[in-house]
Amino acid sequence: MATLGGLIKDYRIQKRLSQLEIATKVGWSDTSRLSKIEQGRTYKPSRAVVEKILDALELSESERNEALLAGSYVPTENEIKKAVRELSEKLNSWRYPAYMIDFTWRVVASNVPDAKTFYIPSNFDFLKNNFNLLEFPFQPKSSLPIEIFKGEDAKTMEPLALAHVAEFKIEQHMRSNETWYQKLISKLMKNEIFREHWSKDSLTFYNKKLLDYRYKEVKGNWTGKRQTLKFHIFNSELVSDPRFIMVLYLPADKETEEFYTKKLYLKVKI
Repeated sequence: MATLGGLIKDYRIQKRLSQLEIATKVGWSDTSRLSKIEQGRTYKPSRAVVEKILDALELSESERNEALLAGSYVPTENEIKKAVRELSEKLNSWRYPAYMIDFTWRVVASNVPDAKTFYIPSNFDFLKNNFNLLEFPFQPKSSLPIEIFKGEDAKTMEPLALAHVAEFKIEQHMRSNETWYQKLISKLMKNEIFREHWSKDSLTFYNKKLLDYRYKEVKGNWTGKRQTLKFHIFNSELVSDPRFIMVLYLPADKETEEFYTKKLYLKVKI
């Protein structure tokens, strides 16, 4: 993964701009501060400072957002709304469960099949509740009356809570000093089951070869009869802003395909 400083330097060189030219545009009297940022020899600059540097580099929208991702700058509410607008048609026309998250795993949107399958109230406001996907497996059984297992394939399945924690710890370890990360973990540490899973060796349960693929099985009684839904799950980054990811489910067997083709999920009462 590219670092913020390294990416800024790469963009500057690509555009044939000197450190002095950028520093002058930003309003600095010399290049020392920019040099330290490029070399990663200083604290993470504020977003306001980074925005000035990105303006000076005259980057495209996707380039700017790639830099913001490299610096782990959490999307603003306006940026979230823009991303959701961009993908809403695709999200809502997807026949199977689908949802959107940002790079912190914060859920920003969900379609009807997803809400019905996973018992998410239709009036649930993801943004207002600042809901993170890591929190999902630790919901009370009364609000999540299903069993979920996840893995690289059908042979590497683990309970969702264990698999989620392992995946989060491994893939987000470089962001453990970020404020959003520390607040999230502090909040979840109040949950006894989460504390137990967090203390385990994540590498033991991290059975992944492809970053953009998962396999999942969900067991529940959506239509009054016990049923297991099986899915292939793929991640797709938003081209204009790679801080956002659309998670798409595809049926892994005929029974699951039928569940959504016949829209049996619409019978679910939340």
